[in-house]
Amino acid sequence: MRRCRILVPDAGPFNSLWVADALDLLLRLDMPIVVVDAVFDEMTGDRSYRKDREVGAFIEENTPPFEIVETDTGRAERARRARGEPPKRNAGEIAMTDFMTSEEGLDSWIAAGDPVLILSEDMKAMRRRFLPEPGVHALGTIGLLHGMERAGLIPSAAEIVDRMRIPSGPGRTLEDARQLAEPEGGLDRQTEGGSSWLPEP
Repeated sequence: MRRCRILVPDAGPFNSLWVADALDLLLRLDMPIVVVDAVFDEMTGDRSYRKDREVGAFIEENTPPFEIVETDTGRAERARRARGEPPKRNAGEIAMTDFMTSEEGLDSWIAAGDPVLILSEDMKAMRRRFLPEPGVHALGTIGLLHGMERAGLIPSAAEIVDRMRIPSGPGRTLEDARQLAEPEGGLDRQTEGGSSWLPEP
């Protein structure tokens, strides 16, 4: 069985799990987790802000399973910042689109038959651009948590979702949380021939 890769194309899952003080749950999946450089830079760019600082440190300190992949867009944005120029609007989205359609990105994984899990809180955009594709499985954060509960990796998805909506962890406030677009049961859409994952017995 080929090993599934996780691709996180937006900041939503990291932000939501940080609000719930539950970023460490991603390490329990035992899968490679890919983040594009421009997306990483956007969601961790203000290290004076606690969320950006802690999310950035968490990813940097857990490499692997995290992998930050470089893109031309990300390199160009870092050069702009070094020159003191304002960031380009939607640089993260542009970099992600470039990566997912490049010979080294999602297209190459699909061509090799590697199963891919897209973990995103912007499924409307993901479905429009990249689904259906063979071997691609799309999942939102709430859907991931319910799947982890079914697999016995966490005792209660609902408890974590409650903390995502009403933060109780240190340094988390209602201002950090945001309205989640996913239904209570979570979004879990598998394409024809899509991947699946369960822990080894």
